Amino acid sequence: MNEELINSYWGVNLESKVISQSSTTLTVLMPGIGYTLDRPLLDYSKKLALELGYDVLSLEYGFQIARKNLLIEKEFQHLIKESICIFKSALKGNYTKIVFISKSIGTIVHTLLCDESSGYEVKHIYLTPIDDTLGVGIKENSLVISGTNDPLINIESIEKIKRINGVEMIEIEGADHSLNISNDILGSIDVIRKVIEAEKKYLI
Repeated sequence: MNEELINSYWGVNLESKVISQSSTTLTVLMPGIGYTLDRPLLDYSKKLALELGYDVLSLEYGFQIARKNLLIEKEFQHLIKESICIFKSALKGNYTKIVFISKSIGTIVHTLLCDESSGYEVKHIYLTPIDDTLGVGIKENSLVISGTNDPLINIESIEKIKRINGVEMIEIEGADHSLNISNDILGSIDVIRKVIEAEKKYLI
């Protein structure tokens, strides 16, 4: 487990912490604002990456560690800058391939981190991108998963994603921004399984 401390704008130390399995593939997990790394979709995505033998870098944002609210217009650039620093530190490993898995606002971080990954084979998994994600773009040949009841992305954005070259778009009927189905616990559990199965199929 490699660690390097980075001083955060939010007054805490950030760690470039990689779970290492001596892999040539690094998986990078990027959470949302409220959908943190310990929530099911990201936790099971992490477990899948480890099961596939990949190294894993889990990005935890400074405002999350400090238990503060994120003032997006004022502070988002600090979040991006710090995420890039952590990511570049992790790339000191002997990697040839990178797998990005992101959720919600993390899908914006995801695309911006791609500028730091030239020279690597890259796979992209976007979980519940938001309308603003389209402003920075979604990469070609990606896996994109969204719910039909997600209020943070509109039909126009969904249609734009579908037109991106090589994108596999999976829409979960009745699922919200957390990919939960209201008043249907077992249905929500089934969604988690469907998402992880789709990720595994895409990655192998």
